[in-house]
Amino acid sequence: ALRDVNLLVEPPAVRRGQSVALRCDYQLVEAPLYSIKFYRGQMEFYRYTPGEYPPTKVFQFPGIRVDENGSNATTVLIRNVSFGLSGQFSCEVTADAPLYSTATAFAQMQVVEFPEKRPQLFTEHSRYEPGDVLRANCSTLPSRPRADLRFTINNIPVSTEETQYIRTVDSLIASRLSLKLQLQATHFVAGLSAHGNGNGNGNGNGNGNGNGLANALHLGGGGGGAGGGGLILRCTAQIGDLYQEYKEIELGTPQKDPVPARVTLSSGTGLRGFLETYFATS
Repeated sequence: ALRDVNLLVEPPAVRRGQSVALRCDYQLVEAPLYSIKFYRGQMEFYRYTPGEYPPTKVFQFPGIRVDENGSNATTVLIRNVSFGLSGQFSCEVTADAPLYSTATAFAQMQVVEFPEKRPQLFTEHSRYEPGDVLRANCSTLPSRPRADLRFTINNIPVSTEETQYIRTVDSLIASRLSLKLQLQATHFVAGLSAHGNGNGNGNGNGNGNGNGLANALHLGGGGGGAGGGGLILRCTAQIGDLYQEYKEIELGTPQKDPVPARVTLSSGTGLRGFLETYFATS
């Protein structure tokens, strides 16, 4: 008379203060529903009995706020969840006469809180060359569960110190990770630039403020990668398969050749004359 009982938590990981739905699916064969009961651990907090009026009944449970308007014969809606609700829930389905058969299904719910912003990433200097010592710190705002941090340079993992975890007064945990690394030439990759920086670092084309001739000759100011390669430091924060964010900084080598002073062409000076003058004085 009763089969295929299954309990679904939607979503299985719910943010603190949000709502969650517990849906108990079941199949009744040649028998009506007598009752469906929902439990947190061993304590019942919601019951639906179609033969009674009203059919729904809510039992007091610390931290559980049942939305009766959103609950029915298969689903119970809980609003404003707290961390204390993380754990095992179950639903018990009972078929009506003559068999009164009963089946129970179980599911886990996890209440989480993600960091409010992306990781914060700081370095001792803004530009580095091979042989320099790179010192960096990465941290996340508090979360629960705690966020794991990792550093990569040009998408290659680098060894670091142990992550530090700082517990806050509201049961959240902040994460912090430090990096100290002697940079080698192999850490720098030619032509590499960070995503979304928009400052032209590492491409050798200058900052785009010069004219076309200056850009063609690599005379524009800026051009972080003209003297070496790119180095992208990234810090990634991850909470299992629930959350992942990163922050990255481009730290490639600065231009080593001196930047020539601005050259002004008179109206009678042609391009050939300018090039001869430039290379003769270089």
